[in-house]
Amino acid sequence: MHEYSVASEMIDALLPKLETIEGRVVAVILKKGEMRILSDHALSNAFELLAQGTPLEGARLVVELVPVCVSCAACGYEGPVDHVSDEAFHFAVPILSCPTCQSEVDMKSGRELYIDSLTVQTPSEANPA
Repeated sequence: MHEYSVASEMIDALLPKLETIEGRVVAVILKKGEMRILSDHALSNAFELLAQGTPLEGARLVVELVPVCVSCAACGYEGPVDHVSDEAFHFAVPILSCPTCQSEVDMKSGRELYIDSLTVQTPSEANPA
């Protein structure tokens, strides 16, 4: 289950940066490309488990999907492409081709995995006067 190691690395990368933030992190916004073979559910569960006892405890992991976008050098097409997205995907390498001319394409988006932002509740928001 590589979701566990991804969540662990994410938390390890965030913890030093949290030292400069005043307030409590309530959400971690993660951008995940459609072609990333990660279970959102397993990733969220791993994050919740590994965050216990850290400043991230209680924060939600919000996974935002980044759609696949390709470009074709042969015909100039740029945009989305049909692809298989099911559990069998874990066992096959997807082959993407241009929906216009069926040529090989370059993937512009759809493989990313990064922390986009944090939602922080400041002390004044937690205790309104």
